[in-house]
Amino acid sequence: MVVTSGTINHVAITVSNLDEALCFFEPLLDALGFTYRERGEYAGTRLAMHLNPKTQIGINIWQAKGEFADQTFDVYAPGLHHLALNAESNRQVDAIADIVRKNGGTILDGPGEFPFAIGGYYAVYFTGPDGMKFEVVHMPELSGNKE
Repeated sequence: MVVTSGTINHVAITVSNLDEALCFFEPLLDALGFTYRERGEYAGTRLAMHLNPKTQIGINIWQAKGEFADQTFDVYAPGLHHLALNAESNRQVDAIADIVRKNGGTILDGPGEFPFAIGGYYAVYFTGPDGMKFEVVHMPELSGNKE
């Protein structure tokens, strides 16, 4: 039996410039298995949907509407603090860090080991378009992969 109740279906973020943001996000999402892509329009704006078929989790990226495109993101304002995505290995975390650097993101911390979980927590923290904070983490106890 597959457990779906309570799992995340998708996360949606809004960016000031969808086309520029996709140049950053698509290589990163591809590397994490979000290989199904679809573009669309809804509610007077554009969006790009990315699905990881293995996990059945989606990440949707929306174009901000009008004057909202000028607003800046603040990690400590009410709302989203950061989005953390699992990696299959420490090597995959390192590869994501390289993709982030190559595509104009800013590494905030790591990649390296952090004291947040028993059995290991190897992560990289970074900002992408519009200063939003992201994390990619490998937790060996969670993934079953000790490398």
